[in-house]
Amino acid sequence: MRFENLYFVKNFLDLKYCLGPHAFLIVKELIDATKNDNSLTTIILSATLIDVIKNENSNVIQNLSGIEINRAFSSREANWLRQRRNEVIHHEGPTDGLLGNEEDYKKLSEDANKSIKIVSNLLNMIVK
Repeated sequence: MRFENLYFVKNFLDLKYCLGPHAFLIVKELIDATKNDNSLTTIILSATLIDVIKNENSNVIQNLSGIEINRAFSSREANWLRQRRNEVIHHEGPTDGLLGNEEDYKKLSEDANKSIKIVSNLLNMIVK
């Protein structure tokens, strides 16, 4: 996975002052996961980051209106990401991308890429 052009990579140091400490540490871990092609970790951390940002009382959240918060954190993309994370960590049966064949690894990588794009777009939207 290559993510050099994404918001949270380009603005890493600025995020330290916008996000809370919990979210910022997750961003650091997420960057490492993407560099190492850890698709499952990328999906899990991406969804977790969205939830932490929403619930951590950081500068970025304090500067958003209720409508902006709702638009960013209740979007179709954010909900897809949470659902995908939950499929991974709350195993209840066969899940796309986790059956072990070559097509599954490709699907998992595509989902990780989608996860990163969702997080990057959300950060770009909320960090002013």
